[in-house]
Amino acid sequence: MRNSLLSASIVTIVFGMVVIAALGAHAESPLVVKVESAIRSAEPGWRYIRAVLNAPPPLVPSERLLVLDTWDHPSGRGTRESVDVMISQVDSRTDGKLSLSPVRKGKVAKDWTVETFRIGDEGYLCTFTNAGRLAIHFRKGMIVVRVSSDWFPLVKEFAQLVAAQIDTT
Repeated sequence: MRNSLLSASIVTIVFGMVVIAALGAHAESPLVVKVESAIRSAEPGWRYIRAVLNAPPPLVPSERLLVLDTWDHPSGRGTRESVDVMISQVDSRTDGKLSLSPVRKGKVAKDWTVETFRIGDEGYLCTFTNAGRLAIHFRKGMIVVRVSSDWFPLVKEFAQLVAAQIDTT
């Protein structure tokens, strides 16, 4: 009895370690590593926290979240600045286009406006009416990216840093 309990405990621990390793490996895709390294190099004072996405399923079934990071640092104005970076991957360029179709068609929440933005294969700048929040949504190849913050220069810089790391060959 004691040996079977010990065996069951060992199997449970090993299974738990495999699950944890698999989850960690998912978060550390080569693209995520490149993006986080590029941001750290460009903005050494910034730190990130991995977030968990609690949202409805994506519009495109093949869309898989690679990472959702919230980057922040104390600003020169004495407040904290933050930027959210969400990177997903789809199975095809067609799925990438479909993923951005609501933004492209202007089907966004009330008080948001959408305009095209030159980045990647297709990009959009979304602005809340009072300019309190901004987001750039874009796709490049089979990667779909959403970057948001309260300040346009940060949104633009972080979106460009991410776009520069995406290899579409």
